[in-house]
Amino acid sequence: MDYRIEKLIKSLKYERIVVYGTGINAERVVDALSDRNIIGILDGNINFGYFDGVKILTIEEMLLQQPEAVIIAAQHSSTLSIYNRICKTCMEHRIKLLDMSGNDLFDLVDNIEKQKDCFKKNIEEIKREIDQHEVISFDIFDTLIMRNTLFPEDVFYIVESKVRNRGNALCDLRNRRALAEQSIDCISPNIYQIYDAYQKREGFTSTIKRILLDYELSVEKAVLIRREDIVQVLNYAVSNNKPVYLISDMYLPKELIEVILSELGIVGYRDILVSCDYHQTKYTGLYHTFMDLYPAESYLHIGDNAVADGFCAKSNGMDVYIIQSAIALLEKSSYGFMLKKQLSLNERSMLGLLIAKIFNSPFSLYGSDRRPYVDSIKDISYLYFAPVILKVMLWLMDKLLEGDYEKVLFSARDGFLIQELYDYMRLTRNGLPDSVYFQASRVLCARAGLSSDADIEWMLSAPFDCSWKEVVKERFDLNDNDMLDEYNSEYNSVLDYAMSHKDKIYKRSREIRQNYNKYMKLLGIKEGRTYAFYDFVSCGTCQYFLNNFVSFNLQGLYCGYYDSVTGGKRNVPIEALFVNQNYFQRETAFFKRYLLFERIMTSTASSVISMDTCGKPLFSEESRSLHELNMVKIAQESIKDYIKKYIDSLYVDGSSIDVMFVDALFALFSLKYTNENCEEFEQILLVDDFGKNILKITREELQ
Repeated sequence: MDYRIEKLIKSLKYERIVVYGTGINAERVVDALSDRNIIGILDGNINFGYFDGVKILTIEEMLLQQPEAVIIAAQHSSTLSIYNRICKTCMEHRIKLLDMSGNDLFDLVDNIEKQKDCFKKNIEEIKREIDQHEVISFDIFDTLIMRNTLFPEDVFYIVESKVRNRGNALCDLRNRRALAEQSIDCISPNIYQIYDAYQKREGFTSTIKRILLDYELSVEKAVLIRREDIVQVLNYAVSNNKPVYLISDMYLPKELIEVILSELGIVGYRDILVSCDYHQTKYTGLYHTFMDLYPAESYLHIGDNAVADGFCAKSNGMDVYIIQSAIALLEKSSYGFMLKKQLSLNERSMLGLLIAKIFNSPFSLYGSDRRPYVDSIKDISYLYFAPVILKVMLWLMDKLLEGDYEKVLFSARDGFLIQELYDYMRLTRNGLPDSVYFQASRVLCARAGLSSDADIEWMLSAPFDCSWKEVVKERFDLNDNDMLDEYNSEYNSVLDYAMSHKDKIYKRSREIRQNYNKYMKLLGIKEGRTYAFYDFVSCGTCQYFLNNFVSFNLQGLYCGYYDSVTGGKRNVPIEALFVNQNYFQRETAFFKRYLLFERIMTSTASSVISMDTCGKPLFSEESRSLHELNMVKIAQESIKDYIKKYIDSLYVDGSSIDVMFVDALFALFSLKYTNENCEEFEQILLVDDFGKNILKITREELQ
């Protein structure tokens, strides 16, 4: 006899019973309860006739019979849907609803629903639950470990892409693999059985089968990470001498899961029960098998699925503690709208990386107003800045492949991190030009590229808080001996004063230009060739002044471009990922907060201001503190970590990433969506290298 029916018979105390169902389970229940008063049968599809000698009733007919209880004789996977169909009617007429084990479904479902409240759960609560139970079991996937992908099936799409890139034709891996699995005549087949059936169905060779299998396993391993707080909970249980077991519905057999867990540093459990090893699922008896193997007075099962880990475990007499998966937390959070914005596999993977970080802990929304907490520059850089930089890199490489460039010049200092990432990512694509870290700044380029009185006027347009003498000396790199008396009555403005030094200004400009050209020759930059010129956010100032004297061509490829200037800069060839037509109308989240980017994208070296006679760069004094420089390093390492994870494990050629999608990800940094409390941002000071203005990033700018 089915163990559930045995339990039902022992617990049943009702006399007037209706059985819901007309399948094999219903037949077994009716036969087992032949000595009881079964007054009718209910079924969602049939409402007349007889089943196993018992009359089939409509809902209305059942109510006239005044039953005490309805037993839902179905598998766990169907029980809840039937419950939802009839629970309101039964509740209104005070009819008990039972599952095949005799459990009160009203109590059971209510308990599970309460378990789903992620805003009231914390790690100390789950530890207290562990203290009160003899044996502890954990679900594995989405509980102890999780994928960096948004959806589990995205693994198959990534595998398909990697196989195609290797030159093997493959179509619709996910669905065809699923059809092969369905053709296997057993419950929960393992991955080897699935691929045997897949090979048979599709007719490919054993070599192809091996390639596909190996790719799936390698991708699966690459995207799996620990859920740190739950691993901590497991370690807590082990350290308190609780027998810990792992239970999973999965096609990977025990020996493979053991390897995965070992590589992730998850140890201390006593055994793993996997559905494909027992050909039983959590719905069909895996919990019962577990309890037979490891008898105890009390059990606590911890998992993320309200049905498989909650309802099914509870139905077998186990206590449960339901946590939320990362995607479930995403849906409940202020970030939930992002699920509707992703339109491609690559965008899903970007969202997957985000939730794997911010919702890694199932307790991340505890006590919140739906806005997750973020309090470190490391996490901020990873979550919000890195996706934008990734898009910049992919866009830049596409643009470079479209053109014919000798090399790409990454302008110092904002090109520092981008060059490092470019050199890493170009290994994945053929045909990309070599990179050069190119010393350039507005100060240096303007000093070297002066060509008109209008340029002199422009260089004086930035605000200053010193004397005319000091500002002219500093802006044009003049010596003390060159400076005239600034208090002469003929000077009505700083421009008048500067123009009295015009010959000396142009002479010094020619000297700097000559030294700058020496620097370019040392870099191997050739006359008449075309070079891509990368800058972060600019209106083209450096490129404009360089064009006044260099003997090669420059094509600007910028992250952001303010297309709002008149005159000569209009003719500077520039393409950009983000374009803003009006400085005062910042339409994108990126342009609203790009000053934050500038602080962490830069080199930790100081800004170049001139060149010596040998063509070697001369730098300004460093204005940043050691703390600020360390903050920059932390932010950049976090961005590199994100991009390497994405490129190595998740990126798929041919799948698009829309610029507005990454802008939406960056917008999540706003206090509207995030409980951001990173004190380091309150300390950020930006120094304008031209005007020496200090710009503080205020909390209001993070809105």
